[in-house]
Amino acid sequence: MGTRRVRRKDGEFTLFFRKVSPFSNHHPAEFDSDGAINFEKEVKRFSCTEQFYMYNKASLMEDRKLMSAVLRSDNPKTMKAMCSKGALRGWRDSEWNKHKEDVMYIGSKAKYSASRHLCYALFLSTGSQLVECSPFDPVWGIGNNLETVISDSSISLSTGQNLLGKILDRVRDELWEDEQYRNEREEVEKRLKLDDDYLLKAMKHVDLMYKERATVRSLISMGHVSRDDQSYLTSEVRQLLPEWALPPPIEKFEPIRPSPPVIIDFPRTPPRRFMTPERISSVHKRRRRSSSRLTLNRSWSRSRSRSRSRRRSERNRVKKRKREEDDSGSESPPWGISWKRRRRSRSDSRRRSRSSKESRRHSRSSEEKEERRRRKKEKRSRRSESQEERRRIRKQKKREKKEKKKEKKQRRRRRSSSSSTSS
Repeated sequence: MGTRRVRRKDGEFTLFFRKVSPFSNHHPAEFDSDGAINFEKEVKRFSCTEQFYMYNKASLMEDRKLMSAVLRSDNPKTMKAMCSKGALRGWRDSEWNKHKEDVMYIGSKAKYSASRHLCYALFLSTGSQLVECSPFDPVWGIGNNLETVISDSSISLSTGQNLLGKILDRVRDELWEDEQYRNEREEVEKRLKLDDDYLLKAMKHVDLMYKERATVRSLISMGHVSRDDQSYLTSEVRQLLPEWALPPPIEKFEPIRPSPPVIIDFPRTPPRRFMTPERISSVHKRRRRSSSRLTLNRSWSRSRSRSRSRRRSERNRVKKRKREEDDSGSESPPWGISWKRRRRSRSDSRRRSRSSKESRRHSRSSEEKEERRRRKKEKRSRRSESQEERRRIRKQKKREKKEKKKEKKQRRRRRSSSSSTSS
């Protein structure tokens, strides 16, 4: 799931993450805008706020080809990859940091102004602070996972800058005060008077509705379903939301390529007033089990690290003793006293067995070592002999060549002298 409204000690928060959430930048939402940083004010159609954001990144670098490529793209992840730091030449963070928050504000306001059902979903977060629980982004989000934040209320929500959540809070407050959205505001206030927990219930069912809608979008794109029958608009959703706040039917060809949603099943406990004693005891048992598993895993990892450190220290001690024995030439005192003082463990017994095995090996292999040394000497002597023989043969061949050359020269001289005498 992508959206959850929670009550904590420090206030109420609307937590969101993933494409299925209506507050995500990757959520499909068509809107028109003329917000480009370095070019003329041309009205363009955008399919999501991520596309608008990356389009402005490309316009900052004055790259018209990249701008048109971003507009043609049908996947928010590819848009993000096209305009990453490594892909843009001459990119400077200091220059973009001056514009990025204004760009996100303009795109978000255009998105919620163009879509009535998304605007109503934004109004359902009134009285709470919007927080993007992105574990990968501590700048636009808080750097913590949505599932862990919901399961553990002690985790702080101020671990990141949460720029997107703050911008959405600002957009919501401005639209709430705008007379153009008076009907939406009055509808929320009227339903909130009838039920104090209306916003919690409505946000929960809105989250489920958008999740089911994303599943239908992916099925239509794959050809498994021919049309949108709006089965995700359940009776509970129709009771909690007015007719004009329901999303429209899905078209067959949409500007953003759909993908199957990543669904997370949160551990949900029923309210206290509806819980029986048996349910309460089962919940407590589960918590004890999970905590005991955690403690076991921690203690196991600690014991492993301790045993490793003990082995290291024992090896260092043995080496030190051997050095002292070699230097002094005297035998070492019986060092089994320290082992008696300490509690025997598996690692200690293994160390002892290793040391005893090593001593046996040393005693057995002393003769073998001498034999190996003798063989090595023989090999070296053979090699030296063979090398001397090769040198001798080379020298002999060189001498023979020289003698042959001398003989040839002598023959030539004789021939020349005999020819001169005949003439």
